[in-house]
Amino acid sequence: MVLTGSSERECLGNGVWSGTEPICRQPYSYDFPEDVAPALSISLSHVLGATNPTQNVLRNHENGTGTNIYEALNSVYIMMNNQMQRLGIVTSAWKEIRHAIIILTDGKSNMGGSPKPAIDNIKEIVDIKQNRNDYLDIYAIGVGKLDVDWKELNELGSKKDGERHAFILQDPQALHQAFEHMLDVSKFTDTICGVGNMSANASDQERTPWHVTIKPKNNEACRGALVSDQWVLTAAHCFHNAKDRSLWRVNVGDPNSQWGKEFLIEKVEISPGFDVYGKKDQGIQEFYGDDIALLKLAQKVKMSTHARPICIPCTVEANMALRRPQRSTCQDHETELLNQQSIPAHFVALNGSKLNINLKTGEERSDCIKVVSQDKIKFPNLTDVSEVVTDQFLCSGTQEDDNPCKGESGGAVFLERRFRFFQVGLVSWGLYNPCFGATNKNSRKKPPHGAPPPRDFHINLFRLQPWLRQHLEGVLNFLPL
Repeated sequence: MVLTGSSERECLGNGVWSGTEPICRQPYSYDFPEDVAPALSISLSHVLGATNPTQNVLRNHENGTGTNIYEALNSVYIMMNNQMQRLGIVTSAWKEIRHAIIILTDGKSNMGGSPKPAIDNIKEIVDIKQNRNDYLDIYAIGVGKLDVDWKELNELGSKKDGERHAFILQDPQALHQAFEHMLDVSKFTDTICGVGNMSANASDQERTPWHVTIKPKNNEACRGALVSDQWVLTAAHCFHNAKDRSLWRVNVGDPNSQWGKEFLIEKVEISPGFDVYGKKDQGIQEFYGDDIALLKLAQKVKMSTHARPICIPCTVEANMALRRPQRSTCQDHETELLNQQSIPAHFVALNGSKLNINLKTGEERSDCIKVVSQDKIKFPNLTDVSEVVTDQFLCSGTQEDDNPCKGESGGAVFLERRFRFFQVGLVSWGLYNPCFGATNKNSRKKPPHGAPPPRDFHINLFRLQPWLRQHLEGVLNFLPL
């Protein structure tokens, strides 16, 4: 048997294993094209999902008789070095490029010496460290019924948790099938989720291209997030007392430029469980359970750098962005995304900038929600905080967190993982409005001395999966719970 994957693995600080899961293989066993294609597609989606992908194609070795993998990789290194010299090694233009290298070989590396020095040079120029692992993928694919060296292939391929980068296919026809299957992903490049432009010169809308503004006839009302090219996720309370929804508009893209476009709303789906006055007889004046709604736009949105969907957990699309195995479940996504008691997250402000919060789970959530009982104005006779803050809500607002303003309701609460963005919640309600009375929507006031500490509550998308699946089945591809 031959070991493939990592012979040693380390448990990292974020609770993830380094390297690739080890597997023992028969020396002359082959992979199926349908196994290879998804692995390649994961990397391809990252390259194609980037805002300005570039492609460099190397020639084959024509009628050469030897296998000189060092020389092939060194050619890649020289090409990358030339590109780096043009852009400058310290510039964001160079540092933000993701690189995918696919090595196809018909046998052992029998010329040119070990390929390892060339790989080391490539890793050095891309500055591959633990937190930059996702900037380079090296796939090694042996092809043909020859004495392909598993050990060498394994050493060439990248080592990442939950991923495979080394394969042997039986013949060129199997390779052709794998690539044909893999390139099907190009049909979906317009709707690859969770891609935001993180470069220094990007506009606010390019950084969060899923962010939309929902407006009644005259004034701004709420925010929302594109989850596909025709559906927007937002808060149910935005439509509480809405008299004529036909007058509402959704502004997609940058509202201050040519990139902004207004859409009519074809359909509004509001969770039937939402009833803001449903607990009035318990002395709770307003209750925001099931505060979730979906809007179907009258037309499809043309995808661009200013308008793209965010990734919704528990979907195949998000699974690919997280680079998780195909057999992953919704529970796996929750474990990966909400894996600490205090999780750095973001929401988008009225002026379009990205603000920071920390979502609390476990014991820290219990401490976070206790403050609600101190607000005797909103909840004068509250004895059980969980009657107001049910398990549907994530809590933020402690320490140096930013607090959402009125008008930011319904906007995505999102995390960054593997340079992609995932919506885990939506802004619902809070104890304090930092924009109250302010004429400048860019300024947020601190609460007055002696007032209860501010807290904000966000609908947890993991807790409303049945409703999301009911209305988005066929729009998104959901994983098993």
